[in-house]
Amino acid sequence: MRFTTSAGVGIEYTDTGSGPTLVLLHGLGEGGVSWHPLLPAFEAGHRVLNVTLRGHTPSDWPGEYSYQSFFSDVVELLDSLAPAPGTVLGHSLGGITAFMLAVDRPDLVNRLIVEDVAPGPPFPPRPLPDRPDREIPLDWEMVVQMRPQIDAGALDLLDRLHTITMPTLVVGGGETSHVPQAWLEEATRRIPHAELITLGGGHSVHDVLPEEFTKTVLTWLDAHPPA
Repeated sequence: MRFTTSAGVGIEYTDTGSGPTLVLLHGLGEGGVSWHPLLPAFEAGHRVLNVTLRGHTPSDWPGEYSYQSFFSDVVELLDSLAPAPGTVLGHSLGGITAFMLAVDRPDLVNRLIVEDVAPGPPFPPRPLPDRPDREIPLDWEMVVQMRPQIDAGALDLLDRLHTITMPTLVVGGGETSHVPQAWLEEATRRIPHAELITLGGGHSVHDVLPEEFTKTVLTWLDAHPPA
């Protein structure tokens, strides 16, 4: 299915299952397809909106990318499709977007789940990776534009995490993740009703440990009904 934002950007998504809404937001370079192995378990008890963010096929490649643009796209989509707040689950880039939703549009989020990411201080400057020498399902300009933003950190967002009031689960990838796990611990400490569960598996926990990740998420959701 396709939604067109007020800026004319086409955002692809799937709308499957039934029950309380669960919104899935993928990481940079992954696309909504990264959640496909987990969908049957999630769809059994939820209406699942699996969103493919701009710059990732089959959504549009508008050539302009920022944390704010991803956030704005998702806000417009949810304002159109979700008549009531739902659970938002985000990984990496999608996780930062989920934090932004919880801070700036809490009316859209009644439970927050973030996979192996948290706002933190700047990274040391890193060289941009070489573009793969093959066809890829994403706009490489997105990587070019987002790398400096990622490396700059998100201290403003970190300072606002204390305003998040909904139940929050942070899933950690453990010591093999490139994301400092201390950032996840600090985010959990700042959010009033947050819990950190470290599963291991590195940055892409749901890819490496899909059964453990799915069970953890569904068990937590059962134990934390929305207010």
